[in-house]
Amino acid sequence: MDYFYFSLVNFTTLGRGDLNPDGHLRFITGIEAFHSFLTITASGSFMLQVMGGKAPLSDEG
Repeated sequence: MDYFYFSLVNFTTLGRGDLNPDGHLRFITGIEAFHSFLTITASGSFMLQVMGGKAPLSDEG
């Protein structure tokens, strides 16, 4: 359960710091945090387009 908790905290980019990885896992957690930031940003942008009345995935846009 600690691994799931750490990944969830890292994915939400909270970065609480109560669990600290060692070695090469520090690099992987950085990649996970960066990837989650991009995912959260893309989904927020998508929702704003949908709420604005646009069809972001259609050819007509």
